[in-house]
Amino acid sequence: MRRWISLVKIRRILLCVLAVLAACGLGVVPALAGDKVASKNLTGEEAARHVQETNTVCGPVASTRYVEGSPNKPTYLNFDHPYPHQTFTAVIGESARAKFKDAPEVAFKEKTICATGLITTNSRGKAQMDITDPSQIVIQDTPPPATNQTDAATVK
Repeated sequence: MRRWISLVKIRRILLCVLAVLAACGLGVVPALAGDKVASKNLTGEEAARHVQETNTVCGPVASTRYVEGSPNKPTYLNFDHPYPHQTFTAVIGESARAKFKDAPEVAFKEKTICATGLITTNSRGKAQMDITDPSQIVIQDTPPPATNQTDAATVK
């Protein structure tokens, strides 16, 4: 009986430590709470196979839209192809939108970005992610790779 009590105390201490780590923003708790956490960046197309995983999705923003007249006034960042043919959407709600320095639909349009968070699906079954903080989105500085035509032209 005494050993069981000690294990309960240890478990409580461990949970307190995890709560402190989560409060510090170290992101440990979602992984332990049942969400899967993957280790590589995904494309918009790959995101659909990783629903309910916390991950980073990268790709070009093909279209954006701020729907001011809709509940929660969402901003949509559609990856790879314009809506309705997008492969993935980063959704920025009204409360998160206020945290951005510039309007997200302008700042990220035609940029290649990476968005980090929990991948879910919308009502049409397309992969999406709710963005609650600007730190979840990073603009990629890397230019696109050279095409084979460019490479072929330099070969003699």
